[in-house]
Amino acid sequence: MDTDPVIDTPMLVGGAFLVLTELARSVPAWLRVRRSRSSDGVSPVSIGVLGGTVVAWFAAAVAARSPAAVVATAVWFGLHVLLWRETARVTPPKARTIAVTAAVSLVVSAAVTIGGWASGHGDAALAATIGIASVSYSLPALVSGMTSATTAGLSMAALAVNATEGAIYLVAGLGLGGITPAGRLVPAYLVFGAVTLASNAPLLVRTGSRRLRGADRPRTRVR
Repeated sequence: MDTDPVIDTPMLVGGAFLVLTELARSVPAWLRVRRSRSSDGVSPVSIGVLGGTVVAWFAAAVAARSPAAVVATAVWFGLHVLLWRETARVTPPKARTIAVTAAVSLVVSAAVTIGGWASGHGDAALAATIGIASVSYSLPALVSGMTSATTAGLSMAALAVNATEGAIYLVAGLGLGGITPAGRLVPAYLVFGAVTLASNAPLLVRTGSRRLRGADRPRTRVR
């Protein structure tokens, strides 16, 4: 009897692409703040709310039966902590806002997620949690990025990849692309993908326009 493990090639490829996307999005966002020594355009509320949803994101990955999403979530969270730390270091007044919103977000999202699973409505609870959280961190990020004096703290690469990631999660939410089991709808990913696409396009346009005009001159690090 053949007992060799069956390798799901589409899921493996889709998972690798998802992890690479997280790296391509998160690393530039962190390095932009670090190298420019500016968090202009970066919303502390957005960083905090997003960081606090880590439990819900891991739960969504498990519910989607996607090992790739679990790995991608771990990669994202590790890099998100670096962005959190760098933003707080560069702009100390933002540190408290990030910490408070992260704590509130963690408690609320964990409570809703756990309560949903306990009551037998796990998928609906996850979709609601990630949907509300997505709006809660995307809207402040959009407002901050569109109204800040400069966009020196925003990475064009990260914004572009954010939009791409939104499209990826939309496809994954439909059970396509190999990231999730074929035909399996994941409402949480559908909501996240739609919100991510809608909130990143305007920021990418504004930031790109300012860079082309040379309006954002990042401060160089003084040694």
